[in-house]
Amino acid sequence: MTFKIISPGDLEYYLDRYNTILIDLREKEDFQKEHIPGAVWADWEKLEKNIGSMLMAYNTNPAWIILYCARGNISLLTARDLARMGYPIISINGGYERWKAHNNL
Repeated sequence: MTFKIISPGDLEYYLDRYNTILIDLREKEDFQKEHIPGAVWADWEKLEKNIGSMLMAYNTNPAWIILYCARGNISLLTARDLARMGYPIISINGGYERWKAHNNL
């Protein structure tokens, strides 16, 4: 199975048109300081094992699971693993740093 990679500018398209869950894979402290609006935090090292229970906790069967980390590397690895499990995955190219720059924050 494959996954999509989108630019930060494409994020709103998916959030506006699909049932999605946006997951921040950065350190919890970084998430608590700032994050993309609507994102939830997950420990990337445990996400593969916990994704099913996480989706149940948020009561969602998303069309897309959108992942991001600080710069895009961890989210790519996690996206690959979750896509192999059959989940519909999108990774934000460049991660939070690129999203932040795109939004001039």
